[in-house]
Amino acid sequence: MDRTLMTSDEVMNKLGISSRQTLWDYERRRKFPRPIRLRPKAYLRTDVYKWIKNGGASQITP
Repeated sequence: MDRTLMTSDEVMNKLGISSRQTLWDYERRRKFPRPIRLRPKAYLRTDVYKWIKNGGASQITP
């Protein structure tokens, strides 16, 4: 299993978002992979790509 981590900036770049608030909203609604608590926090690349493949932001309801 790929355990490569992505920083918040890398994830935001991959998703095409520029706001940490948007990323936090994704996390808060529990539809986005949970970050690995490091300093700074990071995300498992495989989880982010799986989330994108499964519909990304379209799976989040307001």
